[in-house]
Amino acid sequence: MAGWVLFALLAVADPVARERAGRAAALVSYVAGDYAVAVGPGREVLSPEELLEQGQFVREAAAELRAVAAEDLARELDQLGARVDARAAPPEVIGEARRIAARIAQRFHLALLPRGTPDLRRGQRLYRQACAACHGAQGTPPSPERLPLPTRPVAFSSKADVARLSPQRVFSAATWGVPGTAMPSFGEALTETERWDLSFYALTLAHSQTGERARGEELLRKAPRTPDYLQLAVRSDDQLRAALSRSGLSPRDREAVLSTVRTAFPSSPAHASRAQPPKRPANVSGERGR
Repeated sequence: MAGWVLFALLAVADPVARERAGRAAALVSYVAGDYAVAVGPGREVLSPEELLEQGQFVREAAAELRAVAAEDLARELDQLGARVDARAAPPEVIGEARRIAARIAQRFHLALLPRGTPDLRRGQRLYRQACAACHGAQGTPPSPERLPLPTRPVAFSSKADVARLSPQRVFSAATWGVPGTAMPSFGEALTETERWDLSFYALTLAHSQTGERARGEELLRKAPRTPDYLQLAVRSDDQLRAALSRSGLSPRDREAVLSTVRTAFPSSPAHASRAQPPKRPANVSGERGR
């Protein structure tokens, strides 16, 4: 028994093991984020392609964990994969996927939250250096004719495209890449802090309307408290919209508040100061691509 404990501790310290576990956690997080696009509330198939991809992600994650001797977690993923194949109801699969992803992160000491307040100005610079070629300088990818890729890059300027994305999920993609797409890993090219800066900045691009943010600032001045960066790190725009739906605000005002909290957030629950959004270029419709 002691030998297995020692082996587990050594595996945690092994950077190769952490990399494999990180990919596994990212794959399971994709399932948690996208399963509801594949299967509806009545267990009806909404997208056969998405459902096939969900099953593949679970199996790939289980294989990564078996490669680092995390057999117990791999067996849990086998059970999750059976639920995906059986088209289980979304709440069941999503809840279990989130639980397993958290267990993987805990065991292998993966970064799930930023260690300090993200720097949006630095995130803007890093985004332009690392992401603009595929995702567009302002978040609109170049046309397939200009940039032929096997899959379409996320349009960060589109509220529909980013609706289910949280900074944590963007961070995961930047760290481990996205299987089956042209999205590479930046885990070695960028530090952990830089990846968090970039991830928070990317989700500001769908909220670039100055008037909308100004209205949000006005509304938030009357709010008793606003979410800090740790709370925002794990919440998608759709999750924030669901929370705001109970506020009594109009749909337009809810979008204004959402835009503001994405672009200027308190550094912590105990601080009222807000992170300053980066300056936008004058031509917000201009695109750069390579």
